[in-house]
Amino acid sequence: MGGDEVTTMSELRVPVAALPAEVLCTDGSVMRGRIFVPATAAGHEGPTLPDEWMNRPARFFPFLPDGDGRPLLLNKATVVAVTVPAWADEADPEMFAPAPEREVVVECGGRSFRGMVALELPEHQRRVLDLLNQPGGFLTVRSTEHHHLIAKHHITRVVELAET
Repeated sequence: MGGDEVTTMSELRVPVAALPAEVLCTDGSVMRGRIFVPATAAGHEGPTLPDEWMNRPARFFPFLPDGDGRPLLLNKATVVAVTVPAWADEADPEMFAPAPEREVVVECGGRSFRGMVALELPEHQRRVLDLLNQPGGFLTVRSTEHHHLIAKHHITRVVELAET
């Protein structure tokens, strides 16, 4: 290798966007801090959305707790939910066709999350059950202020609320 061809590790880093997040772990601990999503998405303009990022097959992700300069590497298998501000997980409405939604309460042991789920599925498969059985380890439950990315394998029950 010639001296001109040496690449430093910093040159190999992927640009990221830091987003505020709260992580609920299986041991009951709650951590507030930042997650880091790729600054550019493969399938659309702008940064990778947190729900796209959490549903990638990687088993670990970096998390920077508030007030601590040292990042942690969290195992997705020990994460019950990652909650981000709604603005951090909203795509440009012009990029995606609007999908039917259902209001649900998702229970994970003693914790529950209430909000809307988007049934972005073929017309003949637009049930919450079909959504839960789709590939991807995390279900997104949207409320006005937050989006909860909930690990499907920690969901104990889902209650569909009556349509109004």
